Amino acid sequence: MKNNIRSILAALFAGTDHRSTVDFSWRLIYRRRRPFLLLPESFQAACTGMSLYSAQRKRAKIWRRVLPTLFQTPLSGLLSERIQIRAEISGEIIQFMAAQVGVEPERVVTPAIKISEVGDRIRLVLLLCDESGRPARVIKVGLNDAGRQATDREADMLAQLPADRLGSIRVTGRFSSPKMSAFATEYFPGTSPFDDAGLEHLFHDWLNPHELVAPASLPLWQELDAAVGEPYRDAWWQIQSVLADKKIRTTLYHGDFAPWNIRVVSSRNLQTFDWERGRLRGLPGWDWFHFTIQTAILARRHSAERAAAEIEVMIHSPRFQKYAAAAGISEVVEPLVLSYLLHHLRVNRPLEGGQTCADLFNLLNAHWLMKPTSTPEVMSVPECAVSVRQQLGNAIRQWNNLFWEPSLNSIERHSWLAEFKASWIYLLTASLVLGLIGLVQFNSSSHIMFLPFYGVISSFLAWKAGRRWGMVFVVVAAATAPLVVALKDPSFREPGVMLWNTIMRFIILEMFVIFTDRIHQHRQVVHYRQSPDIVTRTRLAENWAVLLTCGLALLGIAWLDYITDPHMIFLPLYLIPCMMLTLVFNLRWGITAALLATGIGCWVEYVTNRVSHYTLGEVFGWNYAMRFGVALVVLLLLNRIRRENILFSSVGKGNEPSPAPAANLGQPG
Repeated sequence: MKNNIRSILAALFAGTDHRSTVDFSWRLIYRRRRPFLLLPESFQAACTGMSLYSAQRKRAKIWRRVLPTLFQTPLSGLLSERIQIRAEISGEIIQFMAAQVGVEPERVVTPAIKISEVGDRIRLVLLLCDESGRPARVIKVGLNDAGRQATDREADMLAQLPADRLGSIRVTGRFSSPKMSAFATEYFPGTSPFDDAGLEHLFHDWLNPHELVAPASLPLWQELDAAVGEPYRDAWWQIQSVLADKKIRTTLYHGDFAPWNIRVVSSRNLQTFDWERGRLRGLPGWDWFHFTIQTAILARRHSAERAAAEIEVMIHSPRFQKYAAAAGISEVVEPLVLSYLLHHLRVNRPLEGGQTCADLFNLLNAHWLMKPTSTPEVMSVPECAVSVRQQLGNAIRQWNNLFWEPSLNSIERHSWLAEFKASWIYLLTASLVLGLIGLVQFNSSSHIMFLPFYGVISSFLAWKAGRRWGMVFVVVAAATAPLVVALKDPSFREPGVMLWNTIMRFIILEMFVIFTDRIHQHRQVVHYRQSPDIVTRTRLAENWAVLLTCGLALLGIAWLDYITDPHMIFLPLYLIPCMMLTLVFNLRWGITAALLATGIGCWVEYVTNRVSHYTLGEVFGWNYAMRFGVALVVLLLLNRIRRENILFSSVGKGNEPSPAPAANLGQPG
């Protein structure tokens, strides 16, 4: 591979006069065992050259930051290889580089080079610096037939971009020869975007004015129609039928609008690169869909369910809704998302993330259009043969999804003061009720629970005033009960017990707030869907390991509760197996487990904490009702999320969703 790089560089820097040369030296970095970056050996030049690498994940960003420093240590030989080449000054590329930075050819500094080999296509991206070391130009070079064609196609597209459109970079130079094709653009500083903040300004500006056309008249649509085959033909026919009579505005289309091809110079200045797939007349929304979906799948490594949640939040955001109205696609957003996915799968044919994109298409197609894509029949595996690791892995994924939230859609948050002014009446009401509950608790037995009342007020405030104020209330409410009890009963004043009980109450109340806010945020966004009817025997056979694990966990929690201080509460821990069974099975399983867990918790409380001056019903009967009330509310909220949120669409895998009313076909929400 090293020899191959040498041959590529020799072809790039070859000339006609072998006597006049300039020496270049790099450190070669591999990525996935393939040559990726050639960085100049000096520290400053290496730091500048790393800007060619648009790292997306945290580990890659850390690696990009520390690698130039490591090159200055003895570890450099282990992390990279030294590549040296003698470039001929008479060569076309050296002459072109010198002209772009305005220096004599023999004074051209060593460029950083990114190597791109996709199939039989070889392209190089060179970052040129001036004599002071400041980056000045970016040059793309195609070295073989496929590479030259791609380079010429992108250069032609850049030449056609309207100069007044946001994000349109300009070609500063270009040349073509039998050996290579190359073009240069300005270098733009900045970082890759973390989310879609500010993209709406770009996409609004890219809309072509006063042009309404049928999607089927556009070349993008026609090439998709020619490429679609089984198993997507039926779904494609339905997408076409929804869009048959629609007229939409065309837009400037990038084709690979992803964070690694974007630089954020400022909030309203985004520069886009790699226009190889660009079109002057494209379908509105496709670039925005591409940004969200490909970032979710390739950069964040999300599952199809999480990518679906990201796209649903995005298409129902006020910023996208405003764009959709301007583009004339408000009523057909969902079919356009599906058509984009089909185009990506059947026309672009991605080298990475293709299976997740296919899973995403099937999930959204079933969820929106209710016409699941047919898949070839395969020999079924006996349900009992599902491994323990698979069962527990699926359960853990469902649990993680419960507390995960989409992050690619930029949300403009109001200030604390603005939220207070809008919700002060609810905050005042919640504070008064909190004081009343604390007063009642102070005048009651120290062993009596009032947690459900705190939970209901926390949910109320989260619904009316928002999650942030709900969380503030949770902090206050979680500390109130232990303080009230400690003031009344010295046996509850042990610092460890107070801290533990405060943390346990905080966890419970935080569940109330998070789940309530999740339902509130999705009540207009997510399509309501009935959970499929599940045969208990079948689900039990598929998830027996989860049931067994939850049972063992419940026994372990009870034992821990028994051997610790009787004044410590363990309700959140008792709830975990109940929540897991609700997620994996259904609400009935969760409630059954909650009845059992509540009974065990009250029995442990009774045998370890004798209260002689109260009857069994006065304290432990009340606490059973309170514990079960907390569990029931949490499980009902959780089940609502599970039934409505697309994140949990795979829970009923193998069961088709009920058909949606025909009037809802293609409507965004």
